[in-house]
Amino acid sequence: MNEQRVSSRYARALLEIARQNGFTEIIYSDLKFVRHTIEQSRELKILTFSPVVQFWRKKKIYEEILTGKVQPLTMNFIILLTDKRRESLIPDICYQYEVQYYELNNILPIEIESAIELSEEIKNKITIKIEKNTNKKVISDFRINKSIKGGLLIKIQDWVFDASLKNQLEILFKKLSTD
Repeated sequence: MNEQRVSSRYARALLEIARQNGFTEIIYSDLKFVRHTIEQSRELKILTFSPVVQFWRKKKIYEEILTGKVQPLTMNFIILLTDKRRESLIPDICYQYEVQYYELNNILPIEIESAIELSEEIKNKITIKIEKNTNKKVISDFRINKSIKGGLLIKIQDWVFDASLKNQLEILFKKLSTD
């Protein structure tokens, strides 16, 4: 079974337990913290993915790092994964939980890239327009990408709307070069 399916199943099981206990938001925050901590620490990332380090050492390190910073349910889940020798899946399980949490709460995360910083008014208009078209609550992540020259690049899950000046120039170049 591939890692994504396994991670998705663990995330679904954790989400179900969190829903039963009313902790979906808290576990969501905890797992974002865990994922961010692993991604930001080179040593912790190496430890998480290392097959050489004994599981009991990993468990002890996770307990030292996370105790008091995450809920007991989250801590027990991380320990369970370590006991089952599935600690290398922790970052992906955190991501899968986030995806399923968004689906459960009708939330749509999007990325919007522009060449310059957009005003709050324009950001709000874009967000409202996408919310109206998708019937979902939108979480917008605005980024600056000078390479697009102008316009917008909107990424929604696996769909990309490229209204950038760079893309328009490339299309124009292809049309002119084929004639």
